[in-house]
Amino acid sequence: MNELSTSVPDIVLAGRLRKEYLLPFDSQPYLGYVGGNLAYAAAAALMWNTKPGMVARVNRDFPESYTEDFDFAGADLSGIRPSTEPIDDRFFAAYDRELKPHFENPISWFAEKQLPFPQELLSYTPSIPIYCSKTDYRPDSLRVTDLPPLYLEASAAHISPIDFVSHKILPSLFKAGMVLTLTMRACNCYMDPIFWEEIRSLISDVTAFMMTDSQALKLFQGRSVDLWEIAHILADYGPEYIIINTKDGSVKIWSRLNRQRWIIPAYSTKITDPTGMYDAFDAGFLTSYRKNYDVIDAALHGMVSASFCGEGSGPLFLLNCLPGLTEARLAVLAQSVMEG
Repeated sequence: MNELSTSVPDIVLAGRLRKEYLLPFDSQPYLGYVGGNLAYAAAAALMWNTKPGMVARVNRDFPESYTEDFDFAGADLSGIRPSTEPIDDRFFAAYDRELKPHFENPISWFAEKQLPFPQELLSYTPSIPIYCSKTDYRPDSLRVTDLPPLYLEASAAHISPIDFVSHKILPSLFKAGMVLTLTMRACNCYMDPIFWEEIRSLISDVTAFMMTDSQALKLFQGRSVDLWEIAHILADYGPEYIIINTKDGSVKIWSRLNRQRWIIPAYSTKITDPTGMYDAFDAGFLTSYRKNYDVIDAALHGMVSASFCGEGSGPLFLLNCLPGLTEARLAVLAQSVMEG
């Protein structure tokens, strides 16, 4: 689909690309445009003037026009590879007044908003697996051969939610290259007690492991309900940092090296569409951390990225952020960091 890379990207981002159909509660719908966690992460990296190499498997007919803006903005697309098997790359979400996402029954949501129903969503059913397979590849699972050789010379990489198999093979592959900083966000489907025995080896090679509070509590069901205790235990499996995004928008950070913990509240702004906010956080975090290895500054960059992402729909919204505004938000948030 894309030409081979001719230069080493600043960071490598692995994840999924989607055709998104989003119905925010009180803003314009976002229908049939590029999305997926990789798109949001790449847009956040570009927002901080960082060149990402993008890695994903897509349908052979995935429109190249969907990624033109990323190419124009400076992203490397040579890691986007066509799958030999069909992928249902549609994603639908409707948000209610409390910003809770609803993934079912798109017809009724379009009818409620008196919007014409997109023909592309006919026969759509959400593809949200309850459990990951521990051994089987999905059509959009990444393989060892999917990474362009030059991507392994990058110094930093992030793995967005894909599936268990992809998350199992990618860390060791990145670490076998030149990657010094590796971050990964948990998948819902393996943050479950039935994967308890696999978690230690899964995260042992990552620098920072990101998750939500609900994912952490589900994994530790019957073991702990204390998020700091959970972070402590997971950090002892290998990661230098455990990052927990909470329901109120704040983030908890646990440092294994010095046993410190911090809380950063969300930036105060009106969120209209939460889609992709965690992915924007992750890329913002990595773009900063790879430069100065300061976890607080990295988290602040992540929070600012997430705040801009939530103010509009679609990843390309992030590419229109003014540099002065990002720096202003960093300065405001820096005053609110608390020790946990």
